[in-house]
Amino acid sequence: MLHAEIRQTPERPISRAFGLVFPKPEDMAKLSPADRRLGSLLAAESGVGNVTIPDRETAPAGQAKSADVVMGATELGEIIGIDLARLLDGRMLVQGTSGAGKSWTLRRLIEQTHGRVQQIIIDPEGEFKSIAERYGHFHVEAHKLDTAALALLGARIRAHRLSVLIDMSELDREGQLQAIAAFFESLINAPRAHWHPCLVFVDEAHLFAPFGGQSTAATSVRKAAIGAVTDLMSRGRKRGLCGILATQRLARMAKSVVSEMHNFVVGLNTLDLDIRRAAETIGWDASKAFDRLPMLEPGDFVAVGPAFSRSPAVLRVGGVETHHRGARPALSAPDDIDAEEAAQLLDLEALMEASAEDDEIRDENALIPSLKAIRAFIRDPAFAVAGRIYAELKAIAPSGARVSDMPAGLQSTAEDIAAGLALLDQFGALEFMGDGEDRAARIEKGMLACL
Repeated sequence: MLHAEIRQTPERPISRAFGLVFPKPEDMAKLSPADRRLGSLLAAESGVGNVTIPDRETAPAGQAKSADVVMGATELGEIIGIDLARLLDGRMLVQGTSGAGKSWTLRRLIEQTHGRVQQIIIDPEGEFKSIAERYGHFHVEAHKLDTAALALLGARIRAHRLSVLIDMSELDREGQLQAIAAFFESLINAPRAHWHPCLVFVDEAHLFAPFGGQSTAATSVRKAAIGAVTDLMSRGRKRGLCGILATQRLARMAKSVVSEMHNFVVGLNTLDLDIRRAAETIGWDASKAFDRLPMLEPGDFVAVGPAFSRSPAVLRVGGVETHHRGARPALSAPDDIDAEEAAQLLDLEALMEASAEDDEIRDENALIPSLKAIRAFIRDPAFAVAGRIYAELKAIAPSGARVSDMPAGLQSTAEDIAAGLALLDQFGALEFMGDGEDRAARIEKGMLACL
C-alpha cells in the first residue's frame, strides 16, 4: 500500500533581487478604493515602511481643462466639465441599465446648458415636464398633432429658436416612430438661414432607433424613424443640431446611430452583450469592462470623448434642481384592507360578469365559419318567418309562389315576409323571377338536390 507524504509548501517570500518600486502616494490616490486597500496590504507585506495613501478627502484634485458646464466630479474631487463647442461637433450618448441615472444625467445637462443654447427635449415617458415648468420650455403634447402638423412645428421651432419639450407619452410606439420621423426631418430640412446651434435631447432613444427587428411597428415606419435619427446625428452637425441620446442598452440601438457619436457617458451595465458593446465604445478591454461596469453605483459614469475636460474619467453626476420622476418611489407599507372591502374596491363581480361575456364572444369566434353562419342564421329575428316560407315553398317545389300572395297565405305582414325572404336570399336558398306584382320565389335548384 502506497503512503503519500503530504508536505506543506512554505510561502514564497517577496524577492528583493531587483529592489522594490512602489507608486508615489499621489499616484496611489488615483486608484479605486479597492485597489488602494490592496496597495496598502502589499506595502505592509513588502516592508516598504510607512506608505501614506491619501483618502478621498485629502487626495489632491487634478486640474480640469476649460469647460462651459460642469457635469460632475471624480472620486478625488476633480471637476469634469463639458466644452459646448466640442459637444456640438461630436454629439453624445448616455447609456446605462435601468436605474443607472441616465434621465438624471440628461436633466443635469439640460439644466446646466439652459440659457446658453436652444434646447429641444423629446420625452417619450412624460418624465421631463418639471423642466418645462421650471425653465419655461414650451410644452407640446404630440398626440394632439398629426405628422404634417409636427413637421410644420419643427420648421417654426428652428425659425424662431424656441426651446421646447415634445411630450410623446400619450402616443403608442408606432405613433412615436411616425412623429419622430416627421419632426426630425423638418429640423434637418430647415433652410440655411435657420441653422442655429441647438441641443436635441432624446430619452429612451432605442425606442426611436431600434436595432434590427426589435420593434412591433411596421417595417416602413421603423426604417423611416431610424433614418431620421441617423440624419440628425450625421447631417445635423453642419446644421447646428447636436443629438444627445440616452438608452438602456447599446445592443438595442441601431449601429448607424451609435457610429455617429464621439462622446460617451456609460454607466452601470450587467448583461454580457451590453458590457462588451460598452467596452468597444469607450476603448476598454473586455476584462476591465467586466470588472468595472457591473460595480458602478447609480449616478456614476465613465465619460469618454473630446468634449469632456478630462477623458477617460469616472465621475459622479452632479445634482439637479428639478423634480426627477424617474426615481424609484419611497418604500411604504400598504393599507390594511380585509377581503370584503378589497372585493368592493376591485368590483370583482363586475369583472367576473364581463369575463363571462367575453368567454361567450371568444367561443363564438372560435367556431369554424360554417357553424358561425348557421348560428347567425338562427339568431336572426326573421328566422321564424323564413322557416315558414321555406316549408311552404318546399311543399310545392320545384314550382314557386308569388310574393304578393304570401302575406295572406302565411297570415303574416308584408314587412315580415320581406324580412324572411331577404334572410333566405342572403344564404342563397331562393331564386326570384319576374318583377312587381308578378315577382315570384322558389327554392334554389341546388337546394332541391338536397331535399
